[in-house]
Amino acid sequence: MMESRRIASLDILRGIAVIFILFFHSSIFNYANIHKIDFSDPPILIVLMSFMALWGGLFIVYSSVVNTYMLMQDDRREQRAGQYRYLFMASAAYILFHFLLNIFLGRWTVDFVNNRPDLTAVAGSLRNMRFTMPQPDKLFEGSSLSTIGINLMALALFMYLLSRGGGLARQKRNYWILGLSGSLIMLLSFARVYVYPSFDRALADKDFLASLFYSFTVANPYPLIPYIAYGLMGMMIGMMAYNGRRELLARIVAPLGSAFFVYGIIGMMNLEKSISKPDYFWYFKTNFELGVFMLMLVFSLLVIDRAGWLTSRLPLVKWFSRVSLTIYMLETTTSEILRLIGLKLLPSWNETINGCLLFGAVNVAFWSLILFLWSKAGFRYSIEYMWVALFKRFGKPSTKLAGM
Repeated sequence: MMESRRIASLDILRGIAVIFILFFHSSIFNYANIHKIDFSDPPILIVLMSFMALWGGLFIVYSSVVNTYMLMQDDRREQRAGQYRYLFMASAAYILFHFLLNIFLGRWTVDFVNNRPDLTAVAGSLRNMRFTMPQPDKLFEGSSLSTIGINLMALALFMYLLSRGGGLARQKRNYWILGLSGSLIMLLSFARVYVYPSFDRALADKDFLASLFYSFTVANPYPLIPYIAYGLMGMMIGMMAYNGRRELLARIVAPLGSAFFVYGIIGMMNLEKSISKPDYFWYFKTNFELGVFMLMLVFSLLVIDRAGWLTSRLPLVKWFSRVSLTIYMLETTTSEILRLIGLKLLPSWNETINGCLLFGAVNVAFWSLILFLWSKAGFRYSIEYMWVALFKRFGKPSTKLAGM
């Protein structure tokens, strides 16, 4: 069993992912000439950049790994019951953040073909210089936060069922159940292609409940079909990590991740490229990404975790990791403010890809400075700071900001 309640290598991985998200969100969604790209067959550079912007899947797997690891540490039934309550409370909090993000604070979506951004309230207000609410359909967009929240509920249910009658000791059975369930859901997730038109009809008919249901299950960018499979794979990895079964990470998870990687690559190579469409290219893309994320987690746990000197010498990356939710909720606000400043100084900066990439780097540098200064106050009043304080009142200790 691993000694620390936190897995240092996964903190590093999450921090790197947050930096990439901040960089590519700021770059891609500010490119003024994006409508001139042929999105019926986009250049491979644009496709790759869109992949790099969609790292939410990694956070979905990561969340399942660390929360499974946490539950496994509470070996008494009454302790685990308290953790189930915590997971349901955390799930509700993530879903609340999901709606705050989609309506008020989040990144915007873009009709790339017509170059029409669908802005959230903060982004729209800053661009129009007056209070602007988004279109009602923003309520029915998906996000990684809602998927993480619902996956936490699924995690609690699976852990409850697997732990009955001392079932957590039956390691091989549990690995098979989680691995097979995740694989089957992933491979059959092409069903989303055929379910998605029902979502469009529900929106057109203004069917609120159906639209809300489909917004969680099939809507872009992180629908439960297939991302609940990411959570199940994360549970399997979390159990193996806690049980100290490093050899299984190498013998089972790495080959399985490689299989998803190859399956996704082969599928994408034989289809026309697209971005965020509910089609078979997207299906193979999510298989490919799951494979990449599984391999990244294995590398982190088997290589980076053993290199203690590495995890102790990257304070900036740790800062990005520990307050990742705060950054995710505020990145659009800071990006829009920097955009206004940039347009005053150099009005044409957002008309080239290179200018937008430079703008992404400026956003990362800006947040690095904020985190450097904020770290001296222990990230007081960040979402994570208040999260720790709130759940401490309910008897749930947290290591979210430990050692900061």
